[in-house]
Amino acid sequence: MKRLVLLLVILVVGWETFAQTKFRDLSWQEAVKVAKREHKLVFVDFYTDWCGPCKVMAQEVFPQKQVGDFFNAKFVCLKLDAEKEGRDLARRFQVTAYPTFIVVDTDEKVRVELKGSMSAEKFLARMEDALNPGYAPGQLVVRYAAGDRTPDLVNRYALYLMEQKKETEGFKVVNDYYASLTDAQRLEAQNSFLFIRYTLDLSDEKAAFMVEHRDEFDGSVCEAIREKIGSLYHSELSRYFSGYMFREGAYREETYQALKRKIQELGLVEKNKYVPMFLLIEGRVKENDATFLKLCRENFDALSDVGRNLLIMNITRLIQTDEQEVLRQMAEFVRTNLNTLPPAIISYAGRMLDGIEGKIKK
Repeated sequence: MKRLVLLLVILVVGWETFAQTKFRDLSWQEAVKVAKREHKLVFVDFYTDWCGPCKVMAQEVFPQKQVGDFFNAKFVCLKLDAEKEGRDLARRFQVTAYPTFIVVDTDEKVRVELKGSMSAEKFLARMEDALNPGYAPGQLVVRYAAGDRTPDLVNRYALYLMEQKKETEGFKVVNDYYASLTDAQRLEAQNSFLFIRYTLDLSDEKAAFMVEHRDEFDGSVCEAIREKIGSLYHSELSRYFSGYMFREGAYREETYQALKRKIQELGLVEKNKYVPMFLLIEGRVKENDATFLKLCRENFDALSDVGRNLLIMNITRLIQTDEQEVLRQMAEFVRTNLNTLPPAIISYAGRMLDGIEGKIKK
């Protein structure tokens, strides 16, 4: 009896665990007819075999119970390869990026269009918002034109514009709204989206405000603000670490040192293992190729995982040479450290190795 009860528990847990989005094997016209009969909309996941983000959604998002419950209740769901059986439909709905998700009503009019992979929570939130009549694209345009400047509307309208590849217009909406606020209003939780979502680099005046007032934001968003600040400084330091500033002739010692001091002041050094990054940035500027490569070998293990990946991926930009011994050492350096890298970086490093070794005279 106990075994029977245990088996039933396992079956129930298993059913709950593997509940997932039900994609139906229907033609387009069949799906529309079924949607009319079931009083639902039609949802289409346009994917391709080679699309990495498509695989993420298929493997990590659509199998989740919360996603399955939501989509199965509201939609007749189709999953179509946009380069095979879904080619004609993808062309009809002007699908050019993958994955693209569309929701169509039974009059075959597009109600929702979303692009890209995202977490289950974000996907559900975006879909619920998009289905809200007040947040439909046409309504966003009308409400903004009528003077609606609530934080929620500004955020959604700017995001809509950017998804339509109208980045300039989207950032104008964001920056106009930011300029209209007092300092006190900028610190409110409802306006944190200006910094967390729409501040992309340290040259943005919103970044300077965020850093200067980092301890004054509403407590509910302080941690997110600090994470964003850390991300911005990591991106800027990576421009130096990757060799971009060096190779573009944009390296300025005083600018780099000011960046380094600010990173130290903000307490970001130990958390991100920046000491070896500093050593390699400064070594690239001061040392010849052979000595710099020696520094790479000596400091590689002290770097963070992200730092190691960046160094390997950019080694041929950091060291541009035809000197045979340096090329051999570069190839050895990359090969020696392949086992520390994630699969995607290993694949990239393999192609890079082919290029390095192709320059070595046999």
